[in-house]
Order: sequence, then C-alpha cells, then structure tokens
Amino acid sequence: MSKDQQDRLSYAILQHFQDLISSKAVNGEAAESMAVAVQCLTEALGVDLADPEHTTKLKVDQALQDLFDKSYPARPIPTKVVATKDEEAKANDLKDEGNELMKQNKYEEAIEKYTEAIEVVPVATYYCNRAAAYSKLTQHESAVKDANDALLLDPGYSKAYARMGFAHLNMNKLAEAEDAYSNALRLDPDNQSYKDNLDAVKEKINAGPNVMSQAPGSGMPPGMPGMPGMPGGFPNLGGMDFSQILNNPAFMNMAQQFMNDPNMQTAFTQMADQFMQGGGPGAGTGAPGAPGAEAMGALGPNGIPETLTLTL
Repeated sequence: MSKDQQDRLSYAILQHFQDLISSKAVNGEAAESMAVAVQCLTEALGVDLADPEHTTKLKVDQALQDLFDKSYPARPIPTKVVATKDEEAKANDLKDEGNELMKQNKYEEAIEKYTEAIEVVPVATYYCNRAAAYSKLTQHESAVKDANDALLLDPGYSKAYARMGFAHLNMNKLAEAEDAYSNALRLDPDNQSYKDNLDAVKEKINAGPNVMSQAPGSGMPPGMPGMPGMPGGFPNLGGMDFSQILNNPAFMNMAQQFMNDPNMQTAFTQMADQFMQGGGPGAGTGAPGAPGAEAMGALGPNGIPETLTLTL
C-alpha cells in the first residue's frame, strides 16, 4: 500500500470516529475518550481532519461505514415466526428432502433444501442440519454461523453447541471448541459423545502446540488411534520415517491439494469411519442413531467417531 493510500485510509478512520461523536452514537465518557483517541491518532498518523489541504487531498467520496456495509452486509437475525400448518408441513417436507440428500452424500443439494425450509419457517433444527452439511463440505465457518443461528432460536439446543464444537475443533480453535462442548454437556449431561469430544479437546489443549494438528478445513484427523510409534499415531513400517515425510513441504503441499478435493474428502471420511467402527473396507458406514434422528457417521477430530445426527 502506498503512503498516499495509507493516509487516505487513516483519514477515513478518523472521520468515522468523528462522525460517531457528532451523531452522538457515543456519548458521555465514551465520547470524551474517543475524542482523545482522535487527537492521539492525528498526531501519530500525521493526518488532520481540520487541515483543509488534507481534506482536499485525502477525503474519499463514501463514508467508511457505507463501504463496510456494502462489502459486509448485515446477516439477517433469525426470529421465531407463527407459521400456518401448511407452512410447517412444507418446511418439514423440505427438511426431509435435505436429510435424504445427506444420506446420498449430496451435501450441496442438501444445503439448498435446508435453506428453502428456513425461508418458509426458520426452525433451529433446520439450521443445525444445514450446519452438518457445511461440516461435511469442510465449510466450518458456515457451520458455526448456522449453529449460532440455531441457538438464537433455541438457546437450550445442545446439539447446536455440539455442532459448533465440532466445527471449531476442525479449525483447531481449541478454546472455542471446549466452550461449545462444555455448553452442550451442560444441557445434555448424559450424552457420551459430548463427553468424549470435550475430553479430546482438553487433552489436545493440555498436550500443547507440539502435537500434530490437522490442516484447517482439510477434514483429516490429526492422528489415528491404535497406531503407536510415530507422531500423530503413524506406524513405523519397514523403517520408513513418516516424520521426515510429513516435514517435507512438497509432500505436505500435495497432500493439502489432495484433501481439498471434495471427492477425496468424502472418500477419506467414509473409509476412515468404516475402520473406526471395526468394519474395514466395504463395511457399512454410520452408527445407530438415537430415536428420532438419522445418524450420519463421520470420523471426528482426534480420531473420535463423530455422529452427525440429523433431526427428523
């Protein structure tokens, strides 16, 4: 960024703060503190709103808030609505179609159906099921957003916290994952899956940063249990040093490209899930679901089988 562009941005930031004070969006001590901040930044940045030459040279046509709003429009906040029986039935049918598409590994199509259901009647379970689809596509940020929206509609929905924890753990955001799983367990203290995942997060936190972690968004677990002898649980096969292979930048770049292929992610998840459940190649995937839910088997972070249940 050129010095001129830096100064234009600095001017826009200072103008934004001054607009907040002038419009009384902040007042009292907050306004006084912001005025002091403007003075300090004026001296530090060498940009002065009161200088006519600076105004002519640096002022932009649009306010910083307007530019931000255009680039990052506000997300609609889901609110409960009073739906007719026909609307509820239509939304439920769309959700069922989404669940069927999930069983066929058609996650993008499932997302479309859940979105249509939400547009008819915003229900927490529809957001939560859509979060599961996003997680299957390793779009974990979107999964977190949907889990948050589900909680806005139903603050006591433990599965939404679990979905959020799963997404955070896949992004290696351990503190957030611990908080989410703790809330899930608080709401559903007898859920063994929540306990296992919370323990896994705490174990990873206590192990520190030297533990091999998964690549964000890759969907690959950091280690396979029952395979001791190498970092992350990799075996020592015939004297092959997997640690050297994993430290090879070219190999890791190739592996990252491989795992970013959605088809490879799906195939890896299904294969790993089969082994984790003792079936080996060709065995059926998915663990038995709880009553009223359709189980979508998947291998979670840290090699823990994660059941992404869809509300029926």
